[in-house]
Amino acid sequence: MTIVTNPACTDICLESQISQASTSGVQAISTHEYGQYGELRIDENARLYDNEKQSDIVFVAGINGDTFRFPGHRRVLAATSPVFAALLSTKADVIVVDYIDRRGFEQLLRYHYCEPTQLTSVFTARATLNAAYKFLCPQLAERCAKRLDEMLDAEVALEILRDLRYLCARLPGAASAPPLPALENDAAARTLSHCAMWCDSLAHNALLVIDDNADAALTHEKLEDLTYEDLVLIVKRDTLRVSSELVLAEALSRWSIAACKRTKRELTPSNKRAALGELAYCPRYLLLAGEELDRALALELLEPIERALVLARARKLSAPVPVGAEQEAMLRRWAHPRPSEPAAAPVCLSPRSEPTEEPKPSKLCGRRPKKLKQPCFEPEDRRRTSKSNCCSDCFHGLIHAFVCLFD
Repeated sequence: MTIVTNPACTDICLESQISQASTSGVQAISTHEYGQYGELRIDENARLYDNEKQSDIVFVAGINGDTFRFPGHRRVLAATSPVFAALLSTKADVIVVDYIDRRGFEQLLRYHYCEPTQLTSVFTARATLNAAYKFLCPQLAERCAKRLDEMLDAEVALEILRDLRYLCARLPGAASAPPLPALENDAAARTLSHCAMWCDSLAHNALLVIDDNADAALTHEKLEDLTYEDLVLIVKRDTLRVSSELVLAEALSRWSIAACKRTKRELTPSNKRAALGELAYCPRYLLLAGEELDRALALELLEPIERALVLARARKLSAPVPVGAEQEAMLRRWAHPRPSEPAAAPVCLSPRSEPTEEPKPSKLCGRRPKKLKQPCFEPEDRRRTSKSNCCSDCFHGLIHAFVCLFD
């Protein structure tokens, strides 16, 4: 029996599912039983992992036919999250979880049974992060984000960013959907936002690593496996530190060829331009000169008239056609150098992303270098709480000062 639940399921949703299960003739766990499950002690859970004798439920987890069988215990897992509670609200003997990789589901069970998690590879840690998000486990999501941050390099960043936008809340270009009414001001909604916070922080650090290692990322074969939405997150960044804009143009050309092959389309310049869309305008062509400019234009990412305008501007010749305001703005952008400073400071998730010492002012100029912006991905409820605590501390400080003054 396959049971698919919304990872943002709440207690209200759980009660409705239990009532529906009861009316349909399926025996469901009662709220009294659910309360008893929450009284389990940790040392009891640790002895139940992979214990077939006391198991009363079986999970078959995996995707694309790569599935494993996992024994489970209702009284343990139903108390861990509303997602597990909803899955276990029926009396099915076998539950198929066909939307999570088996490695990620195994680490999720190990965590809930108080066993050490084994996040030894990027693939396992990434799959576990996906499982932690869908089963509302922010503590495990934090552990995965920190482990992945330790292993970050150009190749790992490309692997991490694949479809990560679905787990993020503040990532530019993230898939957005209207909030479910049942999640407003609910504990499950807050838990989901905390999971998304760790995903946002990890994605932010991964994009900064790609900025610093742009050549390695853009020449890697994994770039061709990215979806269009994931590619947008990378190539539209102004802070990509490429050695030459030709590297970016060639990367886009390779991706467009792979996209045409995936969709069984002919490898014509028009089809490649259609696959790229506005991404064909991301390379700053007028920063190239000589042979590099000729090679970039020979890739035919631009329309013929656009290539003619670039050549005319590069050689300081008159334009072959009148240049409109939009075309002039594009030509100026292509001639503008990329900023040399990073987009922002990384979020400290591991020793790799710890902040470095603040640069000292130059001897020739007493001004300090510009401090990088520190991003904040905390949920709104946390920020409101910290702000109210700050105001409360200031108020109490003023009262204490007046007491000391008039004492």
